[in-house]
Parts: sequence; structure tokens; C-alpha cells
Amino acid sequence: MATEVYRAPEVPDEALTPAFVRDELLRCFESANREFFELLGQPTTDEQLRAQVRQFVTTVFAQCGVSFDNPTKRGIVTAIEQCKRNAEQMMGDPGADVIRHHYAEMVKLVSRLPD
Repeated sequence: MATEVYRAPEVPDEALTPAFVRDELLRCFESANREFFELLGQPTTDEQLRAQVRQFVTTVFAQCGVSFDNPTKRGIVTAIEQCKRNAEQMMGDPGADVIRHHYAEMVKLVSRLPD
């Protein structure tokens, strides 16, 4: 079964809040990790994946010194950059296209947030 690849949702600017983008970051990471598991031939359940992704993302926010509960544009950008570096280190070349795609989709959302 092919995994549905994450696409940034089309939302009006007034619906685009830092909390919305943070939640989309979780959805985006779930999608990317599902693709990674398929690349590696490792089965996972949605529940395992969701819990693992939330733990990973909240840890990155904490390591970057930014708030997960009250995110800001700058904090999200910082966390996304760190997530990208971590994913590149973990996945290397086999995951490069997946990482590039998901990063680009998140930038579409983050870049629309007011400074």
C-alpha cells in the first residue's frame, strides 16, 4: 500500500497560526517517517509512529530552547532546521528526496507566518 505523501494544506492567512504550523509539522513528520519505514522495510503502526514523532519533535523543540506549547515563527524555523539536520544524519542519501520534499512543504507554511 502506497503511503500518502504530505502536502502543505491550502489555508487562508488568518487560519495560519504558529500552533497550526506546529501541528502540521507533526503531520509532516508522520508522513516522512512512514516513508522512511517503508524505505527501510520496517513495519510500524499509526499509534507507534504518532507517539515516536511527537516525542522526537517535542525533544527537538526543547533542545533548541523553543516552546512547543506556545510556538513562534522563529522557534518553528529553528526547530525545523534541526529536525532536517537530524533526519539527514539518520537517513543519509536514501532519505534525501523524502527530506527535501517535506522540508519544502513546511517552508511553504512557515514562510507565510508573520514575523
